Amino acid sequence: MAVDGVLGGIKVVDLSEQVPGPYATRLLAGLGADVIKVERPDSGDRLRHRPAMFDAENRGKRDLSVDLKSPAGRAALLRVIAAADVLVETYRPGVMDRLGLGFEAVRTVNPRLIYLSISGYGATGPYRDLPGHDFQYLSFAGAIPPPKPALAADYVPTTLPVADMGAAVYSVLAVVLALHEKLVSPSGFAGRHLDMAMADCTLAMMEPRIAEALTEPTSADALTRPGYGVYLTADNRYVSIGALEDHFWERLVRALELDELSGGEFARYQQRRRHIGTIEPALRERVARFEQAALIDLLIRHDVPVAPLNDLHEPVRDPHFRARRMVYDVPGESLPRVAEWPAAFGAFASGTPLAPTPRIGQHSREVLAEHGMDDAEINGLIEAGVVRQAAASLGLAPAGAEEAL
Repeated sequence: MAVDGVLGGIKVVDLSEQVPGPYATRLLAGLGADVIKVERPDSGDRLRHRPAMFDAENRGKRDLSVDLKSPAGRAALLRVIAAADVLVETYRPGVMDRLGLGFEAVRTVNPRLIYLSISGYGATGPYRDLPGHDFQYLSFAGAIPPPKPALAADYVPTTLPVADMGAAVYSVLAVVLALHEKLVSPSGFAGRHLDMAMADCTLAMMEPRIAEALTEPTSADALTRPGYGVYLTADNRYVSIGALEDHFWERLVRALELDELSGGEFARYQQRRRHIGTIEPALRERVARFEQAALIDLLIRHDVPVAPLNDLHEPVRDPHFRARRMVYDVPGESLPRVAEWPAAFGAFASGTPLAPTPRIGQHSREVLAEHGMDDAEINGLIEAGVVRQAAASLGLAPAGAEEAL
């Protein structure tokens, strides 16, 4: 649990699973909030079967393991919710109502609660009950251009789960705005239900692309961008080049000695778009003569936007991210951490590294005791299997390796 940060003193009950909700609550923990992760007593969050990802998204939280289908379990959880500022859940619309934990139900114990629901398509609309993952929301919002037919089966356009992460960031913004509303109008605040749809968030982020596409005959026309893409180098590696603007284009062709693509009918961006069939083959052929490092060095010297196409291992070794503390090491941990928040949030975020990811039920007794339960009540719930309390451990157990009393 973070001990400082701009949200110090804010209590969040986290009933979310998988990625968007846990990532949002990890961000809140990084701002100092006390996040209590609620998991089922059996196997917990379904993301635990991917331990590395689970650990990354659930640092800095305390863990309460309780059976929400049990009346006694719901009653225990409602004690915690009654003292919370925020509740986060990621079930499909209607599930929390069926559990007796919907917004209207929990308002009876906490009328000023900020209740965040994150789902694929939101609580209203014809697609509200459809399942999905990041990939579906991206494709639904027009964020994935069609692949070449031969590549379609293996086509994954990005390793960044934009819909998941985008929904999490929008969710944090919504929570912070609701907290501000509660702060400035304490007597008039009557709780707020935030219906966050991943598809909505993706579409909102697509606005610039869609606005441009609507002025073109087809989406393909809108994506015609000469000098902007991924290019193969002589050592079988790739670089991304972004020479969209006219001045960057002139620097690119000068650096690569492509004088035949300079000035005249290639001087302006809209002109170059009409000649992409001439530009791209020549550009790709010239780039293929260089090894990646040499090409990057050349284009940097000519002040052209260029970057290596890094694999997933390379960013955490990059000296730039290390210098900005976007990647840092924690004593006793074998893997480096990526910062919860970008460097610009340093004045607002917790300065203390978040605690390691908890085991299922690691803090059950502690959390319930904080909310008015005595040892006899807690022991009774544990013995009945309604609450799970992780066994004491001298070391840090990896996610998925929990033991129960």
